[in-house]
Amino acid sequence: MKNYKLMIIFILTILMGCNNSIILEDNDNDSSPINFEGGLIMNQVSIDPLGNVLEYPSGDAAVSSQINVWEPGFNSPWHYHPYTGVAYVIQGELTVNYDTETSIEDISSEKNIITTQTYKAGEEAFLGVRDTWHLSQNLGDQDLIFIVTWIGEKDSPLAIIE
Repeated sequence: MKNYKLMIIFILTILMGCNNSIILEDNDNDSSPINFEGGLIMNQVSIDPLGNVLEYPSGDAAVSSQINVWEPGFNSPWHYHPYTGVAYVIQGELTVNYDTETSIEDISSEKNIITTQTYKAGEEAFLGVRDTWHLSQNLGDQDLIFIVTWIGEKDSPLAIIE
């Protein structure tokens, strides 16, 4: 059943992006421009919602993607990501509560919500914040579905959980 849900989400993701077009010039010959269906969901973003500049990993780079489906009322544990991810909400709203004051080395102390961001379906994709404690929630009344593509290091964890 879970694989069936993921396949439906994947197909919906593709279909939702079919409203826009991207036109590129073909430099190999002087024929007409190439039209790619789908469009952009993020355009030249290099700063995350908390103002951190995008940095690539120092080791062997690797890209990992995940589709998350969270039921209403879902709360993640406090965690942080050592890498940046590009995130896009397909359905619902993703609420992320950040503790921008606690060091990432401080795993055992109590965390406090300092700032909150809410990301809604259909809005532009955003960069996930790295090296900052946060907990994520689905405060809505429908399943939250979102995709994250992480730009990390090969064989390294994508999240550190408290």
